[in-house]
Amino acid sequence: MTAFERFISATTPSRTTAKAALGTNFDLLRAGGLIVLLPSALFAKELGPIPAVSVLVGCLLVAAILLRAAARPESLLAKPIDLKMFAGCGAAALALCALGGEGRIFFANYDWLIRDAVLADLVKHETINVYGFDNHTYFLRAPFGMYLAPAMVGRAFGLIAAHWALLVQNASVLGVVLYFVAALTPRFRVAAVAVFVLFSGVDILPTLILNAEQIWRTGHFTFERQLDWWNGDIQYSSHLTQLFWTPNHMLPAWWFAALALLYARREVGFALLVASFAPLLFWSPLAMLGALPFLLLFWGEEPRSLLAPDGLAALVSGAAFLPIALFLTVASGDIPHEFLLWRKSFWLLWPIFLAVEIPHTAILALRWRLIEECDRRIILVAIASLVLIPIYSMGENDDFAMRVSSLPMFLLAFAFTRVAVLTPRDGGRMATTISCLVIISATTPGFELRRAFVPASPISDCNFMTAWKESEAPFPYHYLAPREAAPAWLNASTAAPLEIEQKTCRLDRASSPQQ
Repeated sequence: MTAFERFISATTPSRTTAKAALGTNFDLLRAGGLIVLLPSALFAKELGPIPAVSVLVGCLLVAAILLRAAARPESLLAKPIDLKMFAGCGAAALALCALGGEGRIFFANYDWLIRDAVLADLVKHETINVYGFDNHTYFLRAPFGMYLAPAMVGRAFGLIAAHWALLVQNASVLGVVLYFVAALTPRFRVAAVAVFVLFSGVDILPTLILNAEQIWRTGHFTFERQLDWWNGDIQYSSHLTQLFWTPNHMLPAWWFAALALLYARREVGFALLVASFAPLLFWSPLAMLGALPFLLLFWGEEPRSLLAPDGLAALVSGAAFLPIALFLTVASGDIPHEFLLWRKSFWLLWPIFLAVEIPHTAILALRWRLIEECDRRIILVAIASLVLIPIYSMGENDDFAMRVSSLPMFLLAFAFTRVAVLTPRDGGRMATTISCLVIISATTPGFELRRAFVPASPISDCNFMTAWKESEAPFPYHYLAPREAAPAWLNASTAAPLEIEQKTCRLDRASSPQQ
């Protein structure tokens, strides 16, 4: 080697050095964890002095656990960030969030009518806004996890900036999750991420059967609703359906699921999962109900882990988030809820629903040896959860099933993806069956993608009551609670209640079916 070559070699950073300079996989995990924690800290200013201090102490404890945790030598989290894989997953996440309507580059589904209004009110008015309707006063009682950081940007730079901040925030969390999905997949990572993102039930099959007469008579039929709604009462949403319609519920479920996979490999400790639970509640309480069986499973395996310093800190942090938990449950009993076991048609539809939504379990049963041993117990819990979730309903459109299923569906999708990429493409029956299942189930996200290219409406600045009135939906008990039920320590707005405005919120209302 010449002197010049030695100089160039010494002064030019190697690929390994460049990766190390960006940080380790644990640094990436910490960054995502701090993003999902930030809204809870921002919400503290909406509380009285003692509750605010409690929440801030909880946030500091969670941050300390997250930052103090260390990766084992030679573990996945100790490795430098794979720049190429991270860039690919980040770009995919940004594209998917944009296709879902965030930033309003592409069409935004009809549920964004309400989400636009929540964000607009947080930007233009206060966090705990008060609304007037039918001689009653209500305050906005909802999980604000997805909205508060973008709203802070919006207060400084305007509503459009808030929407762009929302896009960047959500794409960042999704990108980290997809990165770990890829990192935990042994090979064919690009194909694995694609199969994972397009994961869905085989909704097209019952849809075609139920519309067979119309197809026979006219030669075609129109999909007036999402394919996920084939039975009209309950759905396990496809991954793209969740991202395009309800990222505020999907992202916390996926984040916790990624932590669960890392915990199963002893990449993170149980204290980190416990500490992450309460901040994620502020994003979606229903999604976090899906996490409870896994927390109980892990605690049963390590009952003494919570007696260690980090475990005790995690428990204290959870207790410190009690004001947020109380805020989320104010007057929540007004939300419709019931057990479905007593409905006459339930016992007939239940097995049909499961056969359509999670046929992947049959593949997993036949290829169980391809699932890593550390994942097997959580996959079994995920399948058991998905079997039992349909027996209970909450919300006008059974939000319980759609949201609580997000986390176990993630884990089922991860296991199925692993089996799919590890099964040899040898033309055998199993390979053919897996390919057919992937192709058939991809029709559901395919229709979501097709809708993304409908011309988009401008960002709406309607207030919440105006957007609700335009939606023609039942009264939004899951967003509003009576003003008199607000606890004294909650800094609800003292301004005049926001009323229904005489304006149109969505110019493309006829283009998007209501979920």
